[in-house]
Amino acid sequence: MKTKKLIRAIVFLTLIIMVSLVAVGCATPTPVTEIKEVVVTKEVYLTAEPVVLPEPVLPEGGVKTIPFMTTETDPATVELFMAIISEYEAEHPDVRIDLVLTAHGSEAERLLTAHSVGAELGIVGVQAEFVGDYVAAGYLLPLDSAVDALGRDQFKTGSILTTSGHDYALGYAVGNNGTLWVRTDLLKAAGLAAPTTYDELLAAAEALTKDTDGDGDIDMYGWGAPAAANGATNFRFVNFVWGNCGEYFDKAGNLAFDNPNVLKALQRYVDLLKFAPPDVSGWSWYDGITAMEAEKIAMHQYAGRLGVNVWKDKPELRKNLEVVWGPFGDVQAGKGGYDYFAISADVRWPEEAKDFLAFFYSGDRLGRFDMSVPGHLIPPTQEIQDSMMAMMDNPYMAEYSGDVKVLFDTAKYLSSPDVFMGAVETDTCTFNPVYNPMPWSNEIFGESPIDAQMIEKVVVGGMAPEDAWKWAYTEMQTIADQWKAEHPDWTPTASN
Repeated sequence: MKTKKLIRAIVFLTLIIMVSLVAVGCATPTPVTEIKEVVVTKEVYLTAEPVVLPEPVLPEGGVKTIPFMTTETDPATVELFMAIISEYEAEHPDVRIDLVLTAHGSEAERLLTAHSVGAELGIVGVQAEFVGDYVAAGYLLPLDSAVDALGRDQFKTGSILTTSGHDYALGYAVGNNGTLWVRTDLLKAAGLAAPTTYDELLAAAEALTKDTDGDGDIDMYGWGAPAAANGATNFRFVNFVWGNCGEYFDKAGNLAFDNPNVLKALQRYVDLLKFAPPDVSGWSWYDGITAMEAEKIAMHQYAGRLGVNVWKDKPELRKNLEVVWGPFGDVQAGKGGYDYFAISADVRWPEEAKDFLAFFYSGDRLGRFDMSVPGHLIPPTQEIQDSMMAMMDNPYMAEYSGDVKVLFDTAKYLSSPDVFMGAVETDTCTFNPVYNPMPWSNEIFGESPIDAQMIEKVVVGGMAPEDAWKWAYTEMQTIADQWKAEHPDWTPTASN
């Protein structure tokens, strides 16, 4: 039967060219699958009866091909993927891991499309807000045995997604989006230190917004953050909501976004945008990095990748950058959702897929992978994190281990409202995250998050902040009420 959750999206129908299961030599290099995209507007329903592929038959001397889809497309990261894949294939000559690279944010469309047309996936990157629906639809394979083999107790809270009594997704890294990158040289020239309070942040944004060449046009902006109705904006704004003692839903699943503290957070976000480039209404994930490298902005909310990218592209500019905890409010809590791997239920070789996933997470392999972007990919276990801090032969770590340490140390204040519903307790303004998935989160934080739409309505549409806030919490309430009406027996995980 069809689930009652309708996902409306512009679906990228993916024609994935699968490698035929024919006899090939084990020395054949691992390919990266090429993908063609056709844009089609349609409605996609999750179905509880996924396509069942026939029992595979491996020709004599053939190999078992397992697709491995990821959005981690940074060249250094891909190089690490390929190295780890080669190590596995050397030990398992009858298995080939077929690396499939896809754009960030396209995971949901590809998974839905593959299941709707009967195309095989394998190991897949998944977004936390969709996992509950995927499990209900029968799209994911339980990973209990792989997690047990790795050692369940070593994983940090939130790095394993468990629902319906089984593990379905395993985090490989969390990004610290509660941090702020600042131009120390510009701050020093203005007689300012790195901001530690919101008032200092706002004052610094204003002071660093200047016409530096005297032509009458501003060419250096003190602040940069997205204001478009996308996930990049949501990732920034969550920090303001929590930092100002706001929340989306409490631990019991009751609406909390109507708390006036959220309106305060929205006003603070919008006030900073007065000192940002006018094109932030179209910014997505990497536009802030581009603006920082172009020396167009002096401060930007971002995780560790900003430092690494600037170091690679403009090493002299990197010397004038420092990362600090973002002073967006008084509560020390920030956005840091894990990136997860799961296994599609239609995989032809499930045991081999789970075996490779366990291989990837064990030994020094995940640490090497996460070190491909030092400080950006924060590992799911403390043991791996400690070993990464000791990797001083890494050239970036040798020069900027202090910034990486800030990113790692403040990661303890990270959470995600879709997986840790009610992480901030607004009656006491304390940060107390417990694993408590929000079942209706895909409608709140999906392709066009409601809070990001709210910001766009203010910045682009000219709506008053209070009116946009009221629209947003009304939408959230409606979504939650509809979901609860369809699932009357639901109780939040935190109460179980």
